[in-house]
Amino acid sequence: MIAGSKQCTYDASLSTIFIVILTSMAAWMLVRTKTFYSQCIFFLFAASMLIPFQAIMLPLINIMGRFKMLHPAGLIFMYIGFGSSLSIILYHGFIKGIPRALEEAAIIDGCNVFQVFWKIVFPLLQPTTVTVSILNVMWIWNDFLLPQLVINKPQWHTIPLRMFYFFGQYSKKWNLALAGLVISMIPIVVFYLGAQQYIIKGVTEGSIKS
Repeated sequence: MIAGSKQCTYDASLSTIFIVILTSMAAWMLVRTKTFYSQCIFFLFAASMLIPFQAIMLPLINIMGRFKMLHPAGLIFMYIGFGSSLSIILYHGFIKGIPRALEEAAIIDGCNVFQVFWKIVFPLLQPTTVTVSILNVMWIWNDFLLPQLVINKPQWHTIPLRMFYFFGQYSKKWNLALAGLVISMIPIVVFYLGAQQYIIKGVTEGSIKS
């Protein structure tokens, strides 16, 4: 359980950090670059949410196996890809409400593109950033299907995978499973309760402004 908790923490934290960084920058550029191509890219991200995971899981695992990425690093890479669409949509709607005059004033003061984003835009994205973080952490922490397809070594198993082995063909260890599930719920519940006030605010503002 301890090893599974460490692996879950590793996967969820790294995946969420990369998702927040990459999708916030991508959404900002898609909003500020008002071209036909940027609109097409945004709609591609939105349309990708309509494709069920079950429709692509076998080809995906086949491709990742050819690149020898069936390990935790490959799992994080796939989490980044699957978590990008919703995150970009949330950031995209929120960034539309940020006045462009703030960025222009920062450029006049001598800021480059990266400084404008990290010092001006990104701090204003706190509600959406917390929302994106909560949604992705909860999804990755509780995910069972993708780690089951990707992870093939016991030392890399996440908590949901370790819970699976409490139920065998001839025995079911309900006492150990219940204890493990309760322990696995504590970190994510504490994280959710500490940041739940931003969820509705981030989702509502992002959807209204989009």
